[in-house]
This record gives sequence, C-alpha cells and structure tokens, in this order.
Amino acid sequence: MRNFVFSGLLTLVVPFTAQAQRGGGQGFTQQFNQGSVLLSSGDSISGPLALHRGEETLTMTLPDNTVRTLPAVNVQSFAVRGEQYDRSRERFYYDDFYAMRQGYYSGNPYFGATPPPRRRERADTNLLRVFRVYRWNRDNDYSDFKAPGFFEQLSDGPVVLLRREGLVERPITANSPYGYGGYNGMPSRTMGYYTEVKDNFFLGLPDGTVLPLRTPKKDLPSHFRAQARQLAQYAKTNNLNYTDARDLAYLVNYANSLGAAVK
Repeated sequence: MRNFVFSGLLTLVVPFTAQAQRGGGQGFTQQFNQGSVLLSSGDSISGPLALHRGEETLTMTLPDNTVRTLPAVNVQSFAVRGEQYDRSRERFYYDDFYAMRQGYYSGNPYFGATPPPRRRERADTNLLRVFRVYRWNRDNDYSDFKAPGFFEQLSDGPVVLLRREGLVERPITANSPYGYGGYNGMPSRTMGYYTEVKDNFFLGLPDGTVLPLRTPKKDLPSHFRAQARQLAQYAKTNNLNYTDARDLAYLVNYANSLGAAVK
C-alpha cells in the first residue's frame, strides 16, 4: 500500500464538479482536470479524468484529444488531487488521509512524536485522493455475483478502510433546518428536497473483496473478533466516533497493528 505513488500529481491543484441524479443516490459524476491511472496491464496513463460512480467507469481525455473509457475491470487504482464543491456541499469537508494510508493511528510507535494530522474544516483543493478496485456484489446480500468497483482508500492494510460516496435526497419540511419551523403543532409538510453526500464504509480484504460496514460500531468488532475488546478500549480512550471517516481509519489501522485476522 505504501508504494502507491503518483509523482506527477504532487503539484496539481485541479477543479472538481459534481452532478447529482435524483433517485437512489449512488449515481453521480466527478470530473478532474488531471488524474493518474494504473491499468490492470501494469501501464499507467494521465490526463483529465471523469469518475462515473454509478457506471463504475472512468473516462480520460488523452493527449491526442481522444477519449478513452476505462471500466473498473481494466483499472487497478487511480489518484486525483483537488476538488471544488458546489455551494450546497460546502458544509462537508475532507480530511487528508495520507498519513492514515501509511498506517497512522494515535499511539503508533512507528510515527514517534509526530503530531496527529490536522482535522480540516473546509474542502482543501490540494489533497491527494487514492481509489482502488475491489470486487463486490453492489451491496446486494442476495447476490453471489461480484463485479469490480471503485473504492476510495482511507487507511493502510492488510485490511483497508474504504469509502464510497453517494448522493441522497432529503426532504425539506417546515421544522427541518432548511424550513421555517413548526406551526401550532401541525404535522410538517414536505416543501422540497435537497441533496447531500452520504459516506458508505467498507473493509477491503486481502482477497480483493469487500465487507460492508453498515453499522460500523457493530460490524467492525464483528470482523476483528479476537481484537474486539482492545478496539473498544482504544475507541473509548481516544474518544473515537465509529461514524467518522478519520476515526474509523485510526481504528482499522490499530486493528491491523494487533495482528488482526484478515479472513
């Protein structure tokens, strides 16, 4: 995991746009001015890149201005740097997971007295994000068919914390933060909808498959059974939240440090 480097991206600052589709919430497209893709063949290509989450494909504009479509089956991993939200998403932020991808967690002796990564309150267009391909059943427990999909890497391995973002529609009601408050105790009525980003977490296993963390506080110790008591104590001591991406990355790295079963 630690050798995955895209030197060509180290100085890039590129814009990002997201287009939401109404409905279940998974499908949306992110466009990047630059990205670096490691293909299944071992070759790498760089250029303007679009990630089509619902379709599990990338499209890249090559130097000759032709556009190449890359389904997940043809990709090992890719990296992009920078993003620019539309204003409706400014309340969200991304932490820099670089240290976590190297195995950082509070108390890791490998990092000595290194201060913890700074928590970011706003989107940072300089952050490098890394995506990898894992096989999954598209979160359908009743299907044995597993196809490759794109997942963002948030921790080190051998068991890796992964994230998939989805856009979901929420109703605006009279007593919601986006409404005007209730009126004489009358039931709220839907006044419209707004779109927000939902993080969906997974564990990437060494065999290339994923395990969904639908309820991380329950599902994480369920996977790391032998280390469950130590994980619970570590979370309590460090005041970690199982629904926070940064805190989950610490917990997964800590579990790996304990020699956790990787089944």
